[in-house]
Amino acid sequence: MMRMNRASSYFDRAIRFAAPLKDHFGINHFWYYQITNTGAYSYMGTHEDWAEYCFGSSLIKCFPCLRHPNVLGRGISLMRSNESDESYKALQEIAWNKFKINFNLNLYECSADGVEAFGFATCFKDPKADERLLNELPLLKYFIKAFRKNHQKMFHVLRENQVDLRPHMGSDFYKRSTELSIPLERASFLSKLGCASILTLTSREKDLIKLLANGYPASYIASQLHLGIRTVENYIATLKDKLNCSSKVALIQKAHEIVSIGCFDTELGAKA
Repeated sequence: MMRMNRASSYFDRAIRFAAPLKDHFGINHFWYYQITNTGAYSYMGTHEDWAEYCFGSSLIKCFPCLRHPNVLGRGISLMRSNESDESYKALQEIAWNKFKINFNLNLYECSADGVEAFGFATCFKDPKADERLLNELPLLKYFIKAFRKNHQKMFHVLRENQVDLRPHMGSDFYKRSTELSIPLERASFLSKLGCASILTLTSREKDLIKLLANGYPASYIASQLHLGIRTVENYIATLKDKLNCSSKVALIQKAHEIVSIGCFDTELGAKA
């Protein structure tokens, strides 16, 4: 029988950190899990009663989102039940009737050796419940970044306490998920808009773009990136050419535009 690891006070801090989600969005259950390519699984969730019941009753095998990384969706997945998936429908009914949990969505990101997911469930079960969360996606992504940044020690504990998911899932572990996936195909979309030049930016150039978007001068950018001022100026000249900007002012405006539409947020856990 699987159980959520609660051997560390880091989990209590994480649960307290997530408390505002309920106050502002009605999110009464937030969770994180990782599945590696070898089937190693780690999990934390904020609804402790549900976690105890779910693991104690061996219900995790009913979740279509617990699959090998190669068959999981990418981007956003809605957690609505598929009409043919009777076991998952039954799980959802139990979660709602006993705990007033309505599973809404998972946000996936690729990790070095598998996939990570951040998920949200609410205490609302009306037809607009998913839509309301999708409308708040920028704030939820911001919360995820803050959550990851503030709880590195907890993530370390999770990595040190993984279990093999394969024996619990059986052959279903390799079956494609029945979740409704909404992939975040920014690259393809930008290319079709004629903005392919954004996709050619290097990691260092992206760092400069982020700083330029805030209006920082070359001297400050140089100190932040541990570069010489002349090197920064050369980067700026290259960026002007790449992004077809006639002046530094135009480049700053373009940088602000790029950052504001989230062009660099191709992965939820992307680090600035």
